[in-house]
Amino acid sequence: MKIVLDAYAPGERIPVQAHLRNRKLAKYFNRETAAAVVAAAKLLNGLSFDSRRPFYYETGVMAYEDLGLDLIADASRDDQRGFSQQRFIDNGVRAVPPLTQFKALYNMPLSFVAIEHGLTGENAVIYASASGLLLQALQAPVSTGILIGCGKVFADGGVEAGFALIDKQDIEQSPFLNHPGEAIEIFRAWHADGSRA
Repeated sequence: MKIVLDAYAPGERIPVQAHLRNRKLAKYFNRETAAAVVAAAKLLNGLSFDSRRPFYYETGVMAYEDLGLDLIADASRDDQRGFSQQRFIDNGVRAVPPLTQFKALYNMPLSFVAIEHGLTGENAVIYASASGLLLQALQAPVSTGILIGCGKVFADGGVEAGFALIDKQDIEQSPFLNHPGEAIEIFRAWHADGSRA
């Protein structure tokens, strides 16, 4: 198994530009996506592999990221301060820049890593489930070289991202197969065990 685990403090710049072929894509990234692109690049750097490699990504509960949702809510209120579907359509959706939509979607880290590395194989996004990530990888159409990743944004704006190339045998022997938490916990444990790239 080969792994990378990166962590960025609140407000710390994530060096994503150094890991992108098309640097203009960075405008679509939230902190989790930027950290995921960097961690995946570190893991896959110099490796040759089939572009149809399966790739599974778990996104943790996003504790904080200012995506302008308060602006949408405020612009969608009626005169009695309740939610108005019509005001949401007329005003709420326009209250934040269109690029914000990309930053709020759970599948963006997976999508941009796949775009950057030309990954066209089976993929899936799993929400806040370490065991779900591992169980999905067990269903991969190959036995070795499965790419898995995860990300976590914290309430203070800090972010972690982990990526691994793993085999089904590693998963079957993993004590995390029935783990109730988020996948970032698995990557921390693997990193502490010295299984890093």
